[in-house]
Amino acid sequence: MSEENGWMDGETYHAERHLLIDAEREAARSFDKAMITLSAGALALSITFVKNIAPNASKEWLLFAAWAAFALALVVILASFVCSQAGMRRQRQIIDKDFTRACRASEQRNCWQKIVSGLNLTSIVIFVVGVILLALFAGSNLPGKENP
Repeated sequence: MSEENGWMDGETYHAERHLLIDAEREAARSFDKAMITLSAGALALSITFVKNIAPNASKEWLLFAAWAAFALALVVILASFVCSQAGMRRQRQIIDKDFTRACRASEQRNCWQKIVSGLNLTSIVIFVVGVILLALFAGSNLPGKENP
């Protein structure tokens, strides 16, 4: 930022823009990894448990609810990453306007930041609910435990 007028100089602008593009690219990569890891891990864990430890499981609704929670968490994570990318694009627009002196970046709003934060928190809560449901299902179907 220029000391006298508060505007970004060319070097700062290009560095900030480059960082935002790299962050958007990394968010997309992280999304792919998270989707594969979470979905495969939750599915494999629950199938292995049902197949090897509790083949005559009871309270299957807990398992189905856990699967639904995991699926919903993954959908929310997907939405979060998409919104994150939109937020970074919006931030680039804001700094582009700032750089061309159309308006100051501090005067611009990026609502995507709040949306992404909310989606991330929601996905964490839903995923934790899925873990709890899966744990309840597993606990109610442990070997040696009488099933009603």
